[in-house]
Amino acid sequence: MFILALLAGLVGGFTQPVLAVEIPQSQIENRRCLNCHGQTEIGQRTAEERRAMVAHPDGTIAVSPGKRPELYVGPDAFASAIHKDMACVNCHADAATLPHAAKLQPASCTGSCHTQQKSDYLQSKHAEALARKEPNAPTCATCHGAHDIRPKEDHQSRTYPLNSVKLCGSCHKNQDVKNAETGATTRMVQAYLESVHGKATASGLVKAATCADCHSAHRVLPSADPKSTVSRQNVASTCGNCHVGQVAKYNNSIHGEKLAGGNPRAPSCTGCHTAHEISRTDTPAFLLDIVSECGTCHDKAQGTTQRTTSLYSTYRRSYHGQTNALGSARVARCSSCHGAHDIEPVNNPASRLYGANRLATCQTVGCHPGANANFAEFEPHADHRDAARFPVLHAVWLYFVVVMSASFGFFGLHCIFWFLRSLVERFKHGPRPKHDAHGPSIQRFNKVDRTNHAFVIISFFGLALTGLPLLYSDKNWAQGMISLFGGVRSAGIEHRIFAIILILNFVVHGFSLMNRIRKHTLKKLIFGPATMLPRLKDLKDLIGMYRWFLIGGKKPAFDRWTYWEKFDYTAEVGGSGIIGISGLMLWFPEFFARFLPGWVFNIATLVHGYEALLAIGFIFTIHFFNAHLRLEKFPVDDVMFTGRLPEEEFREERGAEYDRLKASGELDALRVAPAPRSYRVIAVMLGLSAMVIGTAIAVLIILAGLGVM
Repeated sequence: MFILALLAGLVGGFTQPVLAVEIPQSQIENRRCLNCHGQTEIGQRTAEERRAMVAHPDGTIAVSPGKRPELYVGPDAFASAIHKDMACVNCHADAATLPHAAKLQPASCTGSCHTQQKSDYLQSKHAEALARKEPNAPTCATCHGAHDIRPKEDHQSRTYPLNSVKLCGSCHKNQDVKNAETGATTRMVQAYLESVHGKATASGLVKAATCADCHSAHRVLPSADPKSTVSRQNVASTCGNCHVGQVAKYNNSIHGEKLAGGNPRAPSCTGCHTAHEISRTDTPAFLLDIVSECGTCHDKAQGTTQRTTSLYSTYRRSYHGQTNALGSARVARCSSCHGAHDIEPVNNPASRLYGANRLATCQTVGCHPGANANFAEFEPHADHRDAARFPVLHAVWLYFVVVMSASFGFFGLHCIFWFLRSLVERFKHGPRPKHDAHGPSIQRFNKVDRTNHAFVIISFFGLALTGLPLLYSDKNWAQGMISLFGGVRSAGIEHRIFAIILILNFVVHGFSLMNRIRKHTLKKLIFGPATMLPRLKDLKDLIGMYRWFLIGGKKPAFDRWTYWEKFDYTAEVGGSGIIGISGLMLWFPEFFARFLPGWVFNIATLVHGYEALLAIGFIFTIHFFNAHLRLEKFPVDDVMFTGRLPEEEFREERGAEYDRLKASGELDALRVAPAPRSYRVIAVMLGLSAMVIGTAIAVLIILAGLGVM
C-alpha cells in the first residue's frame, strides 16, 4: 500500500500544471534587436564586418562609417531605465523591418509621449543651434542619455540635481554670459560653482537651485528674451519657487510695482543679487557691495525737483557711506534703513522711514538702540550744496569755503613772497652765517610748553592719519592708509584715543594758562606786549613784512609773538575746540540728541570734516613753511623741541622783545646753557619725520582735489 501511495504521489506531482511566467511583449520584440546589438563585438566591428550583417531592404549592402561603440546595447541597459517596458521600435520606428538600413534616423522622443517637452525644446536656443547644425547642439540624448535613461529622481540620472550642473557645464564651462541688467560679463559655470547655490549643490543639497531650476529644463532662453524664465519680467517668479517670502515682499514693494508697470530701470532679483555668482547676503563682500548695486540706479538726482545730487552720492559723503567705502560691513547701508525686498517710498506709510517708523528703524537695526525722536531728525542724505532744502547746512558750508579760501589765499601768497624775497637776499648776500650753538642761549619755552607741544603733535598726526581717509574714502590711497591702522573699526578706536589725548592736552594748556595769569595778571596777558591777541603793532609788522617782501630793506623787529604765530595759535585753539565739540557730538549722538535736534548732527558732521581739513592743510603747508621750511630755518627750527635758541638768533629774530627784556633786566634770568647736541639731533630727526609725513599728506590732498588720485 505504501508503495502504491508513493507512486500515486509521484504521478500526481508530475501532472500538476506549471505556472507560466509572463514576459512583456516589448522584451519579446526587443530580442530581435538584441540578437545583433546585444553582442559586445558589434560596437568594435569594422565597416566591412558590419556590411555582412546589415542590408537595405532592396538587397544592396549598406556601408557603415567605421567603429561605433554606441551600437552595443548591453543586457542591463534597460534594467533600471525609465523606458524598460518599451520596445526599441517605439523610438527607432525605421528599424521595425529587418534588415534595417545601416544609418537610421535619430531616435524620436516626441511622438506621442513627450509632446510638451518637444514644444518647449523647439522654442529654445538649443533647438535653434540644432537647426543651424552646430556640432555641439544638444539633443534629448545629450542630456538624458540613450538607452539608460533614468528618472530625474534617480541618483544616477544625468538630470539628477547633483549631476545636472556637470551636465550643463560640459558645454557651457568656458562660456561667458552678460547680465542683461548690469552689463557685467562672467564665466557662468565657474561663477555658479562659487555661488551660494553652487556651494550648496556641491555639498549634496538637492534642494539647491541648479541650472534647470532657473533656466527651465527644455525651453532654455537667454535672459534678454521676454519669454525666458530668467528675464527681468519673469525672474522674480522663478526665484519665488524657492524664495516665497522674499518674492511676496518684493512684488508689493516699489521695485516690484515699477517692474510690473514696465519700468525698464526697475530692479529685479538678478539686478541686485546678480545671476550666477549669487552670494550669501550676510557675507562682508555682499554687505559692502550692496551700496554700489543700489547706486547703479540711484546715481542721479531723484525725488523732488529741488534735489541737486543723487541719493547715492549724498550717502557716500556721509559717515555711513565713508566707512562703508573703507570696508566696514557693520555700518548702516541702504538696506539697513530702507529694507531689502520690502522697499517703499519714504512718503508711504508702509515705509520703514515714514513718520514714527523712522525712529523704530534707527533703534532696531542695531546701531542706535537709545535713539529718541530728536535723533531721528538727522538727515542721512543731507546735501550741503542744496541751499533750497538745507539752507543752514549750506550757509555753514559757504562759511568754510570763504574761510579756507581767505586763509590759504592770504598766507599762501605770504609764503610765496617770503620764499622769493629770501632767495633774492641769498643771491645778494650769500647764505646767512650760522649762529653759534655752543654760546649763550635764551630760554623760550619751559618744560610744560614743550610737553604740551609734543602731545599736540602726537594727537594731531594721529587724528589726521586715522580721520583723513574718511574724507577721501573713494581714493585708493585712503584705503591703504586705513589698512595701516587695522581697518575702519580699529582706526575708529585709535581716532578716539587720539581725541582723548587732544582733550587732555587742552586741559593741561588751560592749567598752564591759569598759572600764567596768576604770575603775570590777566590784564598784562591781554594787553601786555606778550599777548596772543591782535595789536596795532601786528598790523604794522604785517605791512612792514610786505614792504620787505616787495622792496627789501630791513624786516620789522618782532616782539614775543609774531602776527602769523598769533594766527596759528588762535586757529589751533579755536579749531581744536570746534573739532573737539563736534567730534564729541558725533561720538555720543544719542546723548546729545536729548538736548539737540537731529539736524544739528548734520552740521556737526560738516563742521568736523571741514575744520579738520582746514587744520591739516594749514599745518602741513603754511605752518611748516613759517616754522621750518623758510630758508632762515631750513631744515628744522628746533626751539620748540629744545626750548632754547642762541642769544644772537633771538636778538635777530625778536628784536623788539630782546630790547624790552634787556631794558627791564629780565634777559639775564632767561640766559641758559645751550641745548645738548643730542637734543638738537633728536629734534631734527623728529622734525624731519613729521614734515615728510605731513607734506606727503598735503600732496595727497592736493592731488585728490585735482582729481588725479
